Amino acid sequence: MTHVWFIGFLSTFAGIGVGGVIAGLINGFKKSIGTIYAVCTGLILGLISFEIAPEAIQLGNWLIFLLGFLAGVFIFKLIHMRVHKNSVITKASHKHQNRRLGLFLALIISIHNLPMGVVLGASEQSQLSIALLQALILHNIPEGMILFTPLFIAGPSIFMLFFLSIFVAVPIALGALVGEMMGMQNNLLWAFLISLTVGTIYMVTIKEILTESIRQSSNIYSLLVALIGFCLMGAYLFYY
Repeated sequence: MTHVWFIGFLSTFAGIGVGGVIAGLINGFKKSIGTIYAVCTGLILGLISFEIAPEAIQLGNWLIFLLGFLAGVFIFKLIHMRVHKNSVITKASHKHQNRRLGLFLALIISIHNLPMGVVLGASEQSQLSIALLQALILHNIPEGMILFTPLFIAGPSIFMLFFLSIFVAVPIALGALVGEMMGMQNNLLWAFLISLTVGTIYMVTIKEILTESIRQSSNIYSLLVALIGFCLMGAYLFYY
């Protein structure tokens, strides 16, 4: 498959963009920010449980996954302490909190996309490459929803949304170029990196998104809506 890095970039950009459009429509008809955040919580946990984590385990093994996951949790705690150091969340700063969460999610998704791109590039000459391209488009739709929901709430410019879509898609292209050159000799390394992003995304989901949902509504309501989102994501990934 020629120019797999470019096709991967376009697939990711398209998936993120479609997810962003859906997030914008949902945000336009929102009745509760807490509900939207609870849905996002379920979608993310479903995505990492049914798609990303099994992918990491398949590339490596359970031990590599556990080590990478714990490393991701540790990195999140370091970043979290740095970002929230001396910050006071008030109604006036709530908009900035949502923008910061959106940018943080963009960074985490970008880190996750790099090893994904490597796997795509390394499998260029196989049927796996076509399957991965399809998966990129489909699983980036909910990622786009997750990424842009807090940003739409914060009210960023169209330019920022376009820039972040490119920012998230570029690591796929870079990873594919690296994968073409290196091949799949480093499965354990890529499995570790993917597992690391799973740990980081998990902590962002629980500490940032679910916590905000509970703050806006209640424990039982947020967990129930998150469970529905989790099941919907599982069904979506199972049937695509």
